[in-house]
Amino acid sequence: MNVLMPILVILVAGGIFALVITMFVRIRGSETRSVQERAAAVRLAQGRGWSYQQTTHGVVDRLCGMAPLPISGRNLRAMHYITGEFRGRSFCCFQYATGTMGVNDGPGRNQPTYWTVFTVTAPGPGPELVVRRSQPLDGMTQRGRLVQVGVPDFDEVFRVITDDESFARNALTGGVVPFLSADPRATKDAPIRLHNDELLTWRRGRLSPQDLDERLNYLCDVLDRIPLQVWSTV
Repeated sequence: MNVLMPILVILVAGGIFALVITMFVRIRGSETRSVQERAAAVRLAQGRGWSYQQTTHGVVDRLCGMAPLPISGRNLRAMHYITGEFRGRSFCCFQYATGTMGVNDGPGRNQPTYWTVFTVTAPGPGPELVVRRSQPLDGMTQRGRLVQVGVPDFDEVFRVITDDESFARNALTGGVVPFLSADPRATKDAPIRLHNDELLTWRRGRLSPQDLDERLNYLCDVLDRIPLQVWSTV
């Protein structure tokens, strides 16, 4: 037993040392990514005449109501907040984090999950409307109710959650349903959400300037297929 004790002590000390090194590498890697993200976002915004804020508080509170943002919130923190005009529409995009943000969190603590959110201004306000791929527990929604648009191939893959079934049908069944059914951006799980007068999509991961055009084009393509008269009836 006396012979094993020094060996156990060495093994435990070595494990702790390895854990500390691993955490240090992760923290430094996260700091490096943050610097790179900021530089890339600044270059993109400056090159296109858009505005950029490294950090904002409270600006995105208006978008609460559905994950990845909380159901309700106040003074929420958003990172890499970019605003401007894209294809004739006002837009914003930003990075948002859920989970524990402190760099000194120990093993077993929640680590932050990063999300990137994109919004484009719609022609007018509308009732809450979400279109996304099916998920477990779809019948248990935080807001609105599930409706089917009557197109079997679409209804099998996508879920429509809305406060106003009539508006959802008028907005989607003409051009949006066939577009989402065929477009690879939708089939790889890019949800859309109409919230007041903004159309949103989001993805898990840090803000990447490389996919900003793709996501904003996606939102504009959806809006282009919603009949204009829909907005005048709200």
